[in-house]
Amino acid sequence: MHARGPFPRTPEMLHFEIDLTPRASAAECLRALGFDWVGHGWERPTDGRAFLHPAVYGAEAGEMEAAAAPRFGMGDVVRVLDSPDARELGLVDAEVIVGSPDYDTDTEPQCRTWRYSVHVEGQDETEDLSEGDLEPTGRRVQLYGERISVTRDGVVTGPPSPSGTA
Repeated sequence: MHARGPFPRTPEMLHFEIDLTPRASAAECLRALGFDWVGHGWERPTDGRAFLHPAVYGAEAGEMEAAAAPRFGMGDVVRVLDSPDARELGLVDAEVIVGSPDYDTDTEPQCRTWRYSVHVEGQDETEDLSEGDLEPTGRRVQLYGERISVTRDGVVTGPPSPSGTA
């Protein structure tokens, strides 16, 4: 779970991102959590029911589905291996921070390979590199916001918010 701070459209509400790894397909997982496919995305109705915690009553979701989970997660520090893309970007042997995973959506899920946006020190923009271009260092940094967790019974753990509530 990643806390992002105030929600842009409704600043009195907090914006959180939650990463889930389903046991079955992403669509089955989202349906089981009460999401509906609406237009071009997954939405969970704000019908008064809580979502994962009593204070959360509405949610939107995106899905990513491939045969294997991404090897790297947000905040992993990785070393860039020698590859044509890494040479073109001037990043061979550089250490970068993994942002978010992505893949070619035109490829069938069982054939998808991961690529990542990576944060390069001294650059405002991220670069994209394939999973095979990256090697783990075993280190991780906090990339966005405070890290918190929610237990199965809805108890929030992690750093307290400035107001003392999560």
